[in-house]
Amino acid sequence: MGVWRHSLSVCLVVAAAAPAAAESGFQGSYVGVVVDPNRTGDALPSLLTTINQSNWVFDEALRQYRSTRPTTTVTPTSPDSQAPRGNQFQGRVDFANSPLSLRGTVFVGESTTAVLPSLSYDVGVGKNTNIYAGVGYAVVDAPAVSTPIGNQSGVVVTTGLEAAAGKNLVIFGDAKLNLNDRTPDGSSKVRVQFGAGLRF
Repeated sequence: MGVWRHSLSVCLVVAAAAPAAAESGFQGSYVGVVVDPNRTGDALPSLLTTINQSNWVFDEALRQYRSTRPTTTVTPTSPDSQAPRGNQFQGRVDFANSPLSLRGTVFVGESTTAVLPSLSYDVGVGKNTNIYAGVGYAVVDAPAVSTPIGNQSGVVVTTGLEAAAGKNLVIFGDAKLNLNDRTPDGSSKVRVQFGAGLRF
């Protein structure tokens, strides 16, 4: 019940933000690639030095596909050492004149795949910038195999931020909590990630 109360509190805080702020928020749909946290040191400088080159997202996706290093989702204090190799993509479908958006996350790995459709409530907090909170349901086809959205199918609560970083480039970051996902000690695991995408 504590997780539900916390998630509800986050959603209420987002919903209570001034609706007028959405006018200056981020508008549009996009699809992007999530940066592998194992290679943050390489990927972040690449993102910053090519921030206006929209093909960065495809270069990063290709680099992840060719890599032989395992894709690992981590928390600041608890790395997941058994995550499979794979690629993760994420996107948003904007509903015009509505604070709601349809979002999707897809992970394709060597030993499992996972899909997370979700619905979010978005609030503009500045020019071309949104914060959002949402809920969805993850489908993991190989239970007990770790993925960036959990090791079990279940309800996932998400909160994050997205912003335009150029004419067509979007950067985003979020935290996901799969309510069925548990660490060895039985605690819930929040998965934090960031990435970049192309707006259309």
